[in-house]
Amino acid sequence: MSNRKHLLLAAVLFVAFFALFPKNAQAAQLTEAYVRLDRLKASTTTGGTVCAKLTTTGSTDTTIKVSFPSGFTVDSTASNWTVTTTNLPAGASAMPGISTASLVASQDVTFPITDISSGATLYCFNFTGTSTLTNPTAGNDKTGTITVQASGPTEVDSGNFALSIISDDQVVITATVPATFSVALGTNTQALGTLSTGSVSSGSGVSVTIGTNAGNGWIGWVLSANQALDSATTGDTIATTGTVDDTPSSLSAGTEGYVLDADLTTDSATGGSGTVTIDAEYLGADTSSGGALSATFTEFATANGPTDGDVITLIPRAAISGLTQAATDYTDTLTIVAAGHF
Repeated sequence: MSNRKHLLLAAVLFVAFFALFPKNAQAAQLTEAYVRLDRLKASTTTGGTVCAKLTTTGSTDTTIKVSFPSGFTVDSTASNWTVTTTNLPAGASAMPGISTASLVASQDVTFPITDISSGATLYCFNFTGTSTLTNPTAGNDKTGTITVQASGPTEVDSGNFALSIISDDQVVITATVPATFSVALGTNTQALGTLSTGSVSSGSGVSVTIGTNAGNGWIGWVLSANQALDSATTGDTIATTGTVDDTPSSLSAGTEGYVLDADLTTDSATGGSGTVTIDAEYLGADTSSGGALSATFTEFATANGPTDGDVITLIPRAAISGLTQAATDYTDTLTIVAAGHF
């Protein structure tokens, strides 16, 4: 037989021999695949999320292997690669049967799973643990592979992913809230009218509205020019009653006296967090009582937090005796101030 015939026969036998054996199945490309790291900052330890959607179904899947790009430091202890399936990306389902890694070999981390029966679902899981993965230096296009495997292991589907590592992955947000404080008086006059020995007279009240964003609230003070209602015409005086001793005084009809009462009208009108406290001196018990007035600034109320509108009403009260001289010019001037307590 010629050499040519020998070569032809050998070729036929070679083709026939390999025709007896099935060809190895080629792994398909995953329909979707990505790895999201918890941190992209260079040289920083991180966890992450792995997601994959199968193209091939029908095989019995047993593991998923994540091959991290060169340069990443991969913890070689498999038991450190713990997993969770909470807070997954929107629309994703938990990877079936995912559990702590069973094998780490160089850049490859293999996790046990159970069979993935659906090719229509994106399955994800989170890898956690202490220092399981450490990012390399900054750079783009760092590529790796996700591989779903059957027993053997044999590849079922695989897909590439790419990562970018940057010098810093966090944005620090700053803002400034300016200090605010406002005071408004409802009126600048108070008429006690015609005083009588038969009753205690009261003014209509001066509203003091305070707003502030001070964390410690605010403080209000009052100062009296005369500590009395004085008449320039007669020189007679209706003196303030009592002393500033955190105890209100009561006026009696027919007995000279002059006090200031402070009433809480509105506490944190529109949702402020502070609580208003009326100073004990000016916390009158009824329409005949109030606190003594002083030539020095004296606290009439405080609040311990921010407010959009606390309202205190200050009410002057007076009584006369039968010996109080007649005049139309009895007067006193109150100075009311407040401050935000930042």
